[in-house]
Amino acid sequence: MTHPFIEFFQSNAPKAVLITSHRNADPDALCSAFAIESLIHSLFPEVVTIVSLDGVSNVSQKIIQEYNLEVESLRDSAIDGIIIVDANTAEQVGAVKEEVSWKNPVLIIDHHIFQQRTLKFAQFTIIDEEAIATAELIFEIFQALNVRPSLETACLLFLGLLFDSRHLLLANNKTISIVHQLVELGVIYSDMIKLLSVSMDRPERIARLKAAQRSTLHEFNGWLVAISHTSAFEASACRALIRLGADVAIVYGQTKDGVRFSARATNAVAHETDLNLAKDLMEKIGSIMHGEGGGHKTAAGCSGIDNLEAGLDLSLEILKNKLSSKSKLPNSE
Repeated sequence: MTHPFIEFFQSNAPKAVLITSHRNADPDALCSAFAIESLIHSLFPEVVTIVSLDGVSNVSQKIIQEYNLEVESLRDSAIDGIIIVDANTAEQVGAVKEEVSWKNPVLIIDHHIFQQRTLKFAQFTIIDEEAIATAELIFEIFQALNVRPSLETACLLFLGLLFDSRHLLLANNKTISIVHQLVELGVIYSDMIKLLSVSMDRPERIARLKAAQRSTLHEFNGWLVAISHTSAFEASACRALIRLGADVAIVYGQTKDGVRFSARATNAVAHETDLNLAKDLMEKIGSIMHGEGGGHKTAAGCSGIDNLEAGLDLSLEILKNKLSSKSKLPNSE
């Protein structure tokens, strides 16, 4: 059977391919985009590639500067193929969505929860919800196609994997095996750690402190749920609430453009209950807020247009039903 990556190129023979990802691209998204560009150049050197993103995170900007990566504008570009990494809907790519025709062939490479609407616009998919990072999937594509990544590409893959695994805290045996192989290619672990180390800006620290100050606490069968709101950095605020002791944290923000929800849960919640933040919570909340949601079992988010209160009410109802079915064990984190 032909590999989906090869089939994407052989079936459509694109001359110019857009590589993109979700808004405010984190290191896994950014590094996966440039790693897959490297693979295209190795196998299909005649194909023109453009990496275009709707914003990058602070740590991603540091990686761009370190490796002199070029994130380009799509203006006036003739695109006849699209590859999305670390996301699986057109909406997630933000402003880039409006710059291309979605009648072009689309390949998705992602490790987030699969969504049925993906099949409506993507003819080719490489999706594994169990993968720790999209960079892991791209490394496996290199292996499957017998292509040895360059040292720079190996570093990018390592950075993406290191970031999404929370510096290997979430790593499994396959992750460690890939890390070993990337080190064998010349990656220096200590250099990668330094590159991912970025001081938290004052606005983000303030957002975290305000989220803690504004949080309301709910308890369902021993599980502690913290809900709060900020005007930015919702995901960071969620992580802060988890570190403060919440089992589940939800932080929302409302701007003139709409409503954003971010959620995090501890590993104990994942292991001891059947709660899946992406499928059970964010997909449903996104829908009633006339938007969309997705993510992972313990880290997810959604965005919508309106119905904030309905989204909050539904969140509490879902969490109450899911968490009340099984008590928290005494030694849970």
